[in-house]
Amino acid sequence: MITYRTLTAAIALLLSAVLPAQQGGARTTALLSKLGKLASKAPITVAHRGASQEYPENTLPAFRAAGQAGATMIELDFRQTSDGVLVCLHDRTLDRTTDCEGKLKRKKVNIDSVTLADLRQLDAGIWKGRRFAGTRIPTLEEALQVIQKDCTTMIEHKAGEPEVLVKLLRKLDLVGDVLVQSFDWEFLERVHRLEPKLAIAALGSKEIDSDLLQAVRRTGAGMLHWHSQRLTIEQVQLAHQLGYLVGVYTLNSDIEFLGAAAIALDAITTDRPDRLRTLTARGIVKRAQGR
Repeated sequence: MITYRTLTAAIALLLSAVLPAQQGGARTTALLSKLGKLASKAPITVAHRGASQEYPENTLPAFRAAGQAGATMIELDFRQTSDGVLVCLHDRTLDRTTDCEGKLKRKKVNIDSVTLADLRQLDAGIWKGRRFAGTRIPTLEEALQVIQKDCTTMIEHKAGEPEVLVKLLRKLDLVGDVLVQSFDWEFLERVHRLEPKLAIAALGSKEIDSDLLQAVRRTGAGMLHWHSQRLTIEQVQLAHQLGYLVGVYTLNSDIEFLGAAAIALDAITTDRPDRLRTLTARGIVKRAQGR
């Protein structure tokens, strides 16, 4: 009798035989291996833009709070200013998370149209509450210096040149200690060519099939970071068969945490790292035996 486990193993073997040898299977690094071991007992807690439910996203207070909550990884977004500085910001414009309209006297201010000096004028915390008034948009370098003391940074590219990112990581001697991810897989390919030692995650939301996995291999990724509504148990099992870590974004409820653990996901990205860590520490959210 052919079991499901036998079938998925056969599919994985077939894919590895059909695809070119240099593209076969996930690429691993020391960091990815470390994360895989940590995920063997419970899914890794990834703090989405820091502890962003309670703190202003992508700011140093949010990153510090996520570290204090016990997050293993802290995810942040970066974009590039007009004078070439990488800064932590999710949106293309400054309107939602800063007081740019009052300070810069205009709306729909694109990050790539302003300098770092312009950004230093802006308040990036008051929108979340008066107690965060005066919080600034940090540079990526400032964020890394805070996060890497106790956690691992999951650096998400929104906009900016790969050469600038790689230069910064080399300067800070962090090439082997951070993970870079993007929805722009061409960017990931370029980063991988520039610095093959970097751990890479491919962000996505489409159905995971053989064609998609072939495209993933070209990025040099060792992890898939996927939309929670687009993953099936079978897709997770197939990815695991090929050696990929699999993470999911963005879950915030207890039921979602339990479901992710039940299908053996390696990482859960959440706005509530404190809650996920509490449930993990109590043994409620624990890894299913799926790998």
